[in-house]
Amino acid sequence: MRSSKTYLDGNGRAAQPLAVGLTTGTIEHTSTIAAFVLAAVCTAWVAVALIHPTSLAGEDRPMWVAVHIAQLIFAPIVAVGILGLLNGVQGPTAALARGAAVLWAAWFSAYDAVAGIATGILIGGDAREAGEYLFAHSLIEGLGWAALGMWLLTVIPAGLALRGSKPLVTSVALYISALVFTHAGPPAAVGFAALALAMWTGWTTGDHSAPGRSR
Repeated sequence: MRSSKTYLDGNGRAAQPLAVGLTTGTIEHTSTIAAFVLAAVCTAWVAVALIHPTSLAGEDRPMWVAVHIAQLIFAPIVAVGILGLLNGVQGPTAALARGAAVLWAAWFSAYDAVAGIATGILIGGDAREAGEYLFAHSLIEGLGWAALGMWLLTVIPAGLALRGSKPLVTSVALYISALVFTHAGPPAAVGFAALALAMWTGWTTGDHSAPGRSR
């Protein structure tokens, strides 16, 4: 519990309570750590996007499975990071981005686990026909497209919602991160690099908007 007791400095003037200063410093320190972790995860995803195999040939199977395991770890962390950026922001665009972020994390993880990890294991276990059938199944394809759609409904509304409360570069970077829609290769890598920038600038700066402002 924080004390509301007022302290006096050497001249008898009221001084800022120590607890307030400690609380503010703790919050800023925590936000910096979170920003570093989130930016690091997004940067690691840049590398994953660049080494993501484009086929499931025999020699590519271990890498295929590895990158999809990495993505399964990264996705919920990124979703939590975006929800954190939107913390305290009100309005329809913020609400849309929050809901879409949760659905993206769930649907992308499900798609990644089946179309990525399970398919790679099946093909590596001499069950290529079953793996290809699973990968091309309409339900799995639909899940993948739904996840990509949720990504667009996350970052674009989030960028709109954060205008005025975060630096302009945060919103612009979120718009550019829509390139993650491409999933792999250089365009996706650019999207994840932009997302790393959005995480860093958004988490290391306070709210610039007026109290109660909503978007």
